[in-house]
Amino acid sequence: MIKQITDKDTLYNRFTKDIFLYAYHIGDLDDFFFPDCTWFGLEENGQLKEVILLFRGLKVPTLLIFGSTEKVPYLIERIINKLPDRFYCHYQDDFHKFLESDYNMTFLGTHLKMRFQDKLTDLSIINTNDTTPFKDDDELNLLSLYQTAYPNSYFTPHMLKTGKYYGIKAGEKIVSVAGVHVFSPKYNIAVLGNITTHPDFRGRGLAKRSIVRLLKSFDGIVDQIGLNVKKDNLIALQLYKRLGFEIHSTYKEAYFERS
Repeated sequence: MIKQITDKDTLYNRFTKDIFLYAYHIGDLDDFFFPDCTWFGLEENGQLKEVILLFRGLKVPTLLIFGSTEKVPYLIERIINKLPDRFYCHYQDDFHKFLESDYNMTFLGTHLKMRFQDKLTDLSIINTNDTTPFKDDDELNLLSLYQTAYPNSYFTPHMLKTGKYYGIKAGEKIVSVAGVHVFSPKYNIAVLGNITTHPDFRGRGLAKRSIVRLLKSFDGIVDQIGLNVKKDNLIALQLYKRLGFEIHSTYKEAYFERS
């Protein structure tokens, strides 16, 4: 049976089978994100077998398709008429094939899911004194940085209310930032994201210090920390490995528009 799932405990129990594969899903159970979520579920004999998440908290919605190769295609086919006319999609395997009957696809690359596997206390040796937390009144300054350095970011001003955006300023101008896609003390999860540095300030270690300051802020609050990175972004990948992240799994991203 296909139905929309609204019970958080049912969803959480499904996702704990693989914490870092489903890190976004778990984080989106938090009250901060949950109102923007639609959870399409496949139930068999009273048990939740698969879930597809549609997140509407961005200008363009995002669809997350992860699960078994035998069950997920059936779920996609049953909900395809309920999906928006355009969306970004994170997916495993070749699940995109089951959307192609109704949508045109633009492939956006293979990505890696990574997990932090060191101790947060080990980061104390890295000096982050030049970093600062960003608040609501930094919104315009941050939007300017993203427009210049990362125009396709998933940042929305609402995310500043998580209190998990840190970075570096040059005068009054923000030149580096590291933030989160999801953050939930309740569910013990955080996923880093919207990380960028102004082109004129790259190669100086600003991103490293911004990320470390963000990671330090999780100490004693959450200890399951992940991030996503494009597989061919070797500079970022090397930095994340040096900071204590390891590769967990591979997935793909694409943009779909109804044909």
